Amino acid sequence: MSRYVEANLYIGKKKIGITALITVAVILFVACAAAVLILIPGRGIATISQGRKLLEKERFIIHAGGFVIDENGTEHVYTNSIEALNNCYDSGNRIAEFDFMMTADDRVVCAHDADEEGKWAYGIEGAGFSADYPAYYEDFMAAKFEGVLTTMSLDDLAAFMKTHSDFYVVTDVKDDNVWLCRAIMEKYPELAQSFIVQIYHEDEYDRIRAAGFPYMIYTLYRATDEELETDALMEFVKSHKLLGVTFWDEFPEKFPESFEALKKEHIPTFVHTINDPEQIREYFDMGVTGIYTDVTDKNRQIGEGE
Repeated sequence: MSRYVEANLYIGKKKIGITALITVAVILFVACAAAVLILIPGRGIATISQGRKLLEKERFIIHAGGFVIDENGTEHVYTNSIEALNNCYDSGNRIAEFDFMMTADDRVVCAHDADEEGKWAYGIEGAGFSADYPAYYEDFMAAKFEGVLTTMSLDDLAAFMKTHSDFYVVTDVKDDNVWLCRAIMEKYPELAQSFIVQIYHEDEYDRIRAAGFPYMIYTLYRATDEELETDALMEFVKSHKLLGVTFWDEFPEKFPESFEALKKEHIPTFVHTINDPEQIREYFDMGVTGIYTDVTDKNRQIGEGE
């Protein structure tokens, strides 16, 4: 007699083997798990294709957090402030670019380098630091942008991103790009796929990926003449996994061959920084994928009611 016993279940008059039931149960479990993954996606971008679709859908990348109005009714720009972050999100924008700098004690803060000789960060008042003497973290955080807006650190931005999983940050690093990305990864590895890192030269690509950031935009405003040559540019973008290419407003006119080649290869393209609705429409008509803008109001981005 066999030492194995066949187990069966009768439904009505039909006999069904336990093995068959287990098989059906496993299939149903896998199907349900797949449905959950589709309906409740993980944090951040999962693939290059998904990242490109996100950028194409949103169309606008809000520059330095965008325009923000203080309690006195004054409009500010380039603030990288807490107020700008909140206003950007509350206005319905889901992708923003922020500027990042390192303090004297190697902390990451959100600030734009100064456009005035002798100053360290644009618009930051009251901290008593200069280009020769970068701010210490505590001094920077105690300062106010133009005396009224709250300065923001990487820690502040990361805390916001953790509670707003549909928000994505494009980096614009004013110091060592690779070093700063490593600093972000060290503290917040779980947010890596919510960051889109701008690279400025071809040789940064592999080092940024090695630092743990797979999603990059190649921005051309610091590119060398050699990197801007059409053949070199196209060879690089076709052989590397990029979310897109960003350039300044005159690029399509000054480098028409490169611009047309990018479009022909269906490489997403972005132009910075455009605030006038008529100009924005013109760039979209040219075939640009998206716009960096200071304008956070959705109606003002391409004109009222459009």
